[in-house]
Amino acid sequence: MDLPESSAPTLRLVQATESEMIDSSTLGAMSWKGPLDTNQYLQREAHLRNQDLTRDGGITYWILVDTTAAPSPNDSRQILASCETIRKRALISRLGAAPKETICHGIGNVHCNPAYRGRGFGRRMMVELAKILDTWQQKEGEGADFSVLWSDIGKNFYARLGWKTYLSKHIALAPKSSHERKISFPKGVILTSEDVDGLCRTDEANLRSEMAKSDPRASDVRLALIPDAATIKWHHSREEFLAKVLFDRRPKSKGAMAEIPNGRKVWCIWTRTFGANRDQNVLNILRLSVEGDETFSQPASNKITDNVRNRSQQPQVEAIAAILEAAQIEASDWSMSSVQFWNPSPLLVLAARYLEHSAEIVDRHEESLPSLRWHGNPKPNDSTIDWLLNEKFGWC
Repeated sequence: MDLPESSAPTLRLVQATESEMIDSSTLGAMSWKGPLDTNQYLQREAHLRNQDLTRDGGITYWILVDTTAAPSPNDSRQILASCETIRKRALISRLGAAPKETICHGIGNVHCNPAYRGRGFGRRMMVELAKILDTWQQKEGEGADFSVLWSDIGKNFYARLGWKTYLSKHIALAPKSSHERKISFPKGVILTSEDVDGLCRTDEANLRSEMAKSDPRASDVRLALIPDAATIKWHHSREEFLAKVLFDRRPKSKGAMAEIPNGRKVWCIWTRTFGANRDQNVLNILRLSVEGDETFSQPASNKITDNVRNRSQQPQVEAIAAILEAAQIEASDWSMSSVQFWNPSPLLVLAARYLEHSAEIVDRHEESLPSLRWHGNPKPNDSTIDWLLNEKFGWC
């Protein structure tokens, strides 16, 4: 097959048909199937596009095609590159104004046909996608504010195309059995799927309240993906499918909660990520919410002191430690390699070191790098955009 140049005007980024979605997913299976075989992977993808987050136009499949090429016998077009976008609810606040709700898109499964790599088709696809997302699924007359993706190929490729890499750190804890419990204060209460909706509503209300507060230290633009129930349940549908296929087992626990003496609560919601081998099996904390935590938007570093300087924060640290230990026990039960939390706050680092004194923050440079492109006008300086709640729940 004669291929056009990646700069050819005949190339178009178009929505895939049903059969082209299957063709695209089959190509992507070589990179993304993990422990599944190709047929299982295709079943999982069909399952994921029938969730609250993705149905009714929530997910869109895109393919880069040459409009002059003849279709195949089944009318499918030759796929040069492909990706998908998922519609996400978000909040954004400019110059201290009250936050407004907006729609952004998360980009995932970016893939170039292996037979056509090295020709610039992936780059061309992302250039065309950026143009489409300027207005895709926005209200008439309005444009998009931003889009996000998580790079598994380092920082440079997407940064050159306008998706700047943001904070990419995590802290990991080893699994432990219930016999190895360390904390002396009350353990975290296990959460189930029935708890998710209510906690997500509370979490969103708390987020809106925090973003509405006047803060002279705040950046010009503050934004956050909303950790709503549809997003959390999409992650859970993913883990439940894999757990059934791989182990014929159903994950019942979805997180843990602990109370602070002042009546406030601390909770986390987790998901089990299954990779091609045990080292890639991780219990990921999707979202950790600490009511009243004024450090939630502050990045932590390995230089943080192991002592709580503000004694009023001690109950928060102990409560976080309680739910992290519940996560460690759950990880052990599922033979996972670690518990991971993305971009921890200072209080979470203190809690992690309460459980493991040697716990260190890891900088990621190649995989799962959160990246954001600004689509709106006027475009602020990148240094004045503050991405809040940059945690695992946003990933897609």
